[in-house]
Amino acid sequence: MSRASAVRSRDHVPPLLRGLGFLLILVASAVAGTMEHRSALDARARLARLRAHADAVAQTAAENGPDESVALELRLLRLQLREHDFSDRVLENRAFQVLGSIGSLLVALSFLVEAQAKWPRRPRAQE
Repeated sequence: MSRASAVRSRDHVPPLLRGLGFLLILVASAVAGTMEHRSALDARARLARLRAHADAVAQTAAENGPDESVALELRLLRLQLREHDFSDRVLENRAFQVLGSIGSLLVALSFLVEAQAKWPRRPRAQE
């Protein structure tokens, strides 16, 4: 077997590895997205509880003085800034996630099809 034919017999390996790599990225993204979606629901529930608590404390703070009320407002603003970051909203957007997953799947499939096309075939025996 010559060196050129040995190289040709392994032409399918690089696109196969790229395809498998993209599939792994796709699966990891799907798992991470699902986990992140669940934790976002928990974070929203925590934020709702904090807001309810803050409203109760705000009424008490209004009676006690403006300093405590301002400190409470600052804490609430910090919580809201953490929860409503624009890039987080874009990345958590279901349409963005679905389109990104479809794009990754298409790239992976293109590499796998290329690997299948380059897969070495044994010559058929002449009958």
